[in-house]
Amino acid sequence: MAAWLDGGETTLDGAALPEHLAWQPALVRATTDLLEVDPLATLDAIAAAAREDTVPTVILAVDELTAPQLRVIGALAEVGEPVALQPVGSRGEAWATALAASTRTLPDSPAPRPEVSLHDSHGPARQVEVLREELTRAFEADPTLEPRQVAIVCPRPERYAELLDAAFLPTAAGSHPGRELRVQQVGGQVRNPLVATVADLLRLGTLRATASALVELLLAPAIAHRWRLDDRQLLVELVSAAGVHWGLDETHRASFQLPGLTQNTWLRGLDRLLVGLTVSAGHEGDLGISGSDQVASSDLTTVGSLCEILSRLRRHVAETATSETMVGWVRRTRTLLDELVGLPRDDDWQRLHILAVLARFETDHAGSTTLLSRHEFAALLTSGARDTRARVAAGNGSLLVAPLGELSHVGLRLVALLGVTDDVVPGSSAAVPDAVDVGDCAPDPRERRLSQLLDRARTAEKVVIVRQWFSERTNDEVPPPSAITWLLDQLGTAPSPVPHPPTATSEANFRVPEPQETAHPGFDVAALRGALARRSAVRSASDRTHRRRQARRRPLPGPSSQQVSVAQLAGFLRDPAAAFLRSCVGITQYDDPAVTDTMPLLLRGLEGWAVKSALLEALKRDLPVDDVERRLRESETLPPQLIGKAAFDAARGDVEMLWGAARGHWQRDVTDHTVDLTFDLGPLGAVRLVDGVRCRGGQVVALTPSKGDDKLIEPWIGALALTAAGLPTEALLHRFVWSYGADITDQRLVPALTQEAALTQLGHLARAWAVGYHRLLPVPVDAALRFVADATRGRLDQAQWRGVPGFRHQKWKEPGRAWPLFYDQEVRDLFDDELVDTDPDGTGQPHPFGAWAVTLYTPLGGVL
Repeated sequence: MAAWLDGGETTLDGAALPEHLAWQPALVRATTDLLEVDPLATLDAIAAAAREDTVPTVILAVDELTAPQLRVIGALAEVGEPVALQPVGSRGEAWATALAASTRTLPDSPAPRPEVSLHDSHGPARQVEVLREELTRAFEADPTLEPRQVAIVCPRPERYAELLDAAFLPTAAGSHPGRELRVQQVGGQVRNPLVATVADLLRLGTLRATASALVELLLAPAIAHRWRLDDRQLLVELVSAAGVHWGLDETHRASFQLPGLTQNTWLRGLDRLLVGLTVSAGHEGDLGISGSDQVASSDLTTVGSLCEILSRLRRHVAETATSETMVGWVRRTRTLLDELVGLPRDDDWQRLHILAVLARFETDHAGSTTLLSRHEFAALLTSGARDTRARVAAGNGSLLVAPLGELSHVGLRLVALLGVTDDVVPGSSAAVPDAVDVGDCAPDPRERRLSQLLDRARTAEKVVIVRQWFSERTNDEVPPPSAITWLLDQLGTAPSPVPHPPTATSEANFRVPEPQETAHPGFDVAALRGALARRSAVRSASDRTHRRRQARRRPLPGPSSQQVSVAQLAGFLRDPAAAFLRSCVGITQYDDPAVTDTMPLLLRGLEGWAVKSALLEALKRDLPVDDVERRLRESETLPPQLIGKAAFDAARGDVEMLWGAARGHWQRDVTDHTVDLTFDLGPLGAVRLVDGVRCRGGQVVALTPSKGDDKLIEPWIGALALTAAGLPTEALLHRFVWSYGADITDQRLVPALTQEAALTQLGHLARAWAVGYHRLLPVPVDAALRFVADATRGRLDQAQWRGVPGFRHQKWKEPGRAWPLFYDQEVRDLFDDELVDTDPDGTGQPHPFGAWAVTLYTPLGGVL
């Protein structure tokens, strides 16, 4: 160092530095010049002051001293007699003996070899559970053991902080007794949640501002309290209805190489909400955007808050687009806090904490001209606001949690080693690149960590080691930590490892041991209940749905619905399980509102169906198709720009093809008929079918862009009703079907029955309606129609129905949301039930599914 400061560029032995290391002396000289501090002169001054210090000095259990520290202690020894107290055999004994003018060994009994127990576990979370079990076991086995005599030694406590805090967090009585132990909070000080919120706001300009991410940011306590955004569901509904996907505005989108694209941004979405609040539907004029029909006047306050927040975020993103000095970023962040953040009185410490950190930044970096980006300042704020780890709190009645090196020579009765892995102890052996070799002058961190590990174990009466021996994913054995193997060799012990199962709910945690085994029962009451549940899970998974199904197949008391329309009857047949849940249990299944972050590039699923339905409706009413495209553009239903144009043209081509095939039937003469039929069902009461049915050219014609066979049911019921009323009528369906990778048009004609046969068939449908109101009708429509079609054509293969598990079976592809509550994941469950009194008889089918399918849909068997 002296040679470098004098302008030299040599190694420790005086040789010339290699060319690639010449920057290091220059950096040392530049640093000392900038700080105006000469470290060697400072060391000389400290040593000179030590020679004049006559205060007695005592050094207690210090294992390592640097060369400057040794020089200062040598200076103290010139005017006094420093006393060094070192445990015999410790690393500090060497330097103390070398400096000592005299030595004396104090009487002490040699520490016995510690009792070591070794536990083989899986990943970190499971290791913490095993540690909790073993600590509980230790306290149960030794009533004299006190928490202050126990330490959990973890080389990297931050890795296990959350796991330890959660595992020993006190909970309700009746859970794990280990939760009653007081464990030092590893997480240290309380974290400031406002820091993460502010960091996210600072980085917003370089993020996509997706709908889901920004909704979560708006619901952060600091923002939600300021703007009264306390209703998550309402906020999600509004954002979803606004069609927001990602991006604040056009300028924000342009930063992602998408210039001129405003569709589905936050700005456009909020415009849609405002139009929906202020303009009547269909009267948007030339605004170029349609209003959302999901917003109401009661949402005015929330929409106003969203608009104000967005305007401030846009200005913030624009103002922070350029780099700035630290002082400039402090100013920007204070403005951000003032404009967006507000906290209740009890939580205002979060804001004060950040302001204190910003004040420190401003003071420390005053006059600095270094420019920082958004991400750089956000990272500095996050690290600068993070509290340092608290010092070990020993002797306060809690279990001690300490890293290596702290309180190393304090004798404890039990030490638990957790998280001793090869990357920490002894650590990486890779040489530091581009560094001057100073030989023995630099301490070896790997050797120091191993020595600290050994010192910690030797001072304990009992050592509990929890290590990873199994993979947490595959349960295969993995190489054990070499530091643990080294430690056991140094201690001269070879304990038999205790293997632990991969989960707390494994039966091995609670089973009665064999006579030759050591009893090792678990303490986790909740895990015991889980183990018992897992034992019965294999049979209960299918039993549960079977029992639920059987219970719901028995009629429930209550009046029958006395009147039904054609549409209601068709809707019931399309999903009897959902109808049963709604009528008998009061459960209405619907999808919760959700936001999506991606703009579709193709029209698929519901979006494609909605576009085709709008086009088909326009063709039916002889309305301009261009108006449909305009409305879809204004509602931003289509993909953006030319991609949306291509998708619309493709959908338009399909619909025009369907319309071309159906137009002749749809535009025939229209006649409306009223039907009023009553069916006496005996004990089930009477069901009255009342509705109006429209015929086109003497047929009930349906036209749909959907592909399902169930779309045939409603026109068929209408035709049955007219035939039963004395007007023989056919049902005609025009739809799409999938053929060789493309949609093609399809036509299905259901011939008219005789009046008597139509009355009989409608009676069966009415009976199904009455029965399904009070019990589960086990006849899913897709599977029933395929069953009847196979039976009609003589192609009924039982192996196809019973052999392939899963709802993706070709006979039952889309079960809906209600059916899995009553049927396990196999199609063959449809054939496992037995007939009951309310099931049809005389069908020749031994199971209710087949009996109901044949009874309800036989007239359609030859059409499908």
